Amino acid sequence: MKTGLPSRWAMVMLSMTLVACGESPLPNTTSVSAPTVQALKDAPVMSIALQEVVDTYVLGGTRTDLQRETMTAKLIGSVVVWRFKVYDIAKEDGRYRVVSDLMNGSQPEAVGKLTVVAFVTPNDEQDIQTLLKLTTGSEITVRGKVDGITLRTAIVLSPAELIH
Repeated sequence: MKTGLPSRWAMVMLSMTLVACGESPLPNTTSVSAPTVQALKDAPVMSIALQEVVDTYVLGGTRTDLQRETMTAKLIGSVVVWRFKVYDIAKEDGRYRVVSDLMNGSQPEAVGKLTVVAFVTPNDEQDIQTLLKLTTGSEITVRGKVDGITLRTAIVLSPAELIH
């Protein structure tokens, strides 16, 4: 089903509102210290496809509450590496809030959408330049710690870093 720009904009705004009102608070917006980012690099990466996560949480999907609870228990605190399309980027206290484009579930009956909100700490000038050049629709790969899942509409990664 194709949706026009107003419909897409409405879905993005709804998702952002739900993220802001969610039961899991967004991570502290102060700068992430170097040891935290280094710990992220040293942590083992959980191998799970982003689409599998989307299918688990998307509204109207076929997954059960028990499956979502199990997925949440696996994800929270885990380090993941995901590639996604960028919707928007904002700078906050030395970090960049990278919001993914809305992602659909693979089941036809799924009506909801999911987004990733990654709080990226640049490692060097190359990371900063990469972030500044990204546009809506650009694809990036990030490594991040799953900090929370908000109202089945957003997965928060904090801290996170770019993977080149």
